[in-house]
Amino acid sequence: MTAVLSTAQDAFFDVLKTVPLLLLVYALLYYIENRLTDTPALLSRTAQFGPAVGALAGSIPQCGFSAAASALFSAGYLAPATLVAVFLATSDEAVPVMLAGGASAKNILALLIVKFVLAALGGYLLRCTVFRRREVRLDEPLEIELNACGCGEPLPNILGHTLKTSLFLFAVLLALDLVLFAVGEDRLASVLLGGSIFQPLLCAVLGLVPSCAMSVLLSELYVSGTISFGALVAGLSTGAGFGYIVLLGEKQGRRRAVPVILATFVLAAVGGTVTQLLFG
Repeated sequence: MTAVLSTAQDAFFDVLKTVPLLLLVYALLYYIENRLTDTPALLSRTAQFGPAVGALAGSIPQCGFSAAASALFSAGYLAPATLVAVFLATSDEAVPVMLAGGASAKNILALLIVKFVLAALGGYLLRCTVFRRREVRLDEPLEIELNACGCGEPLPNILGHTLKTSLFLFAVLLALDLVLFAVGEDRLASVLLGGSIFQPLLCAVLGLVPSCAMSVLLSELYVSGTISFGALVAGLSTGAGFGYIVLLGEKQGRRRAVPVILATFVLAAVGGTVTQLLFG
């Protein structure tokens, strides 16, 4: 019990140190979101550019964008290859968590660039092969608001995101520290296939869980050195969060959801494996 309390105390103070940075990051993200509220409508109007626009839009740190893109797809305004590109480029809570965890700007920039390239190339590959006959509706406009994050007044929004991420961080750090205490760092690395070429595949499976907690967990595992950069890329590339929930929840798009999710998983796993072979 003493060890658990000590571990919880350490995790609490570690998270407390990150709160000022998280506040700053979410204030910046709130500003970006309110300057880019028409992104989903823009994406629907620029369908001819397809995956490149999807990859670029997915790279923008907007809360709930993958959910908005899924709604566009379900309504027939977004091509499946473009939706996959959005999913692959999305990083959910990874950037603020990595910044708070002490990751270098170079590593974060490398992550965003690798995921953008994977999303764009993968999307065009799918557009020319698997999804080459899929059409989108361009005959009428569609506006979708980015309300999945509950964006409203600045202060409640920023504080709410900071609190939520801090709680996720605390839960993940506490769980990791307890696991490390119980089984040891070497054994945990072994369970997560540390040093194995199959680690990106495992992390791609973890990323399919529709929760912000997965991006927090994967980011913390990377910052702590437990998983490789390639595994991080794979896990975050399948981590479309609430996008999967919207995709499966919409009647119009449910029958087309499985090919999209499967394509996202395959490209994420392959892209993460290639990244691990090239960069570690």
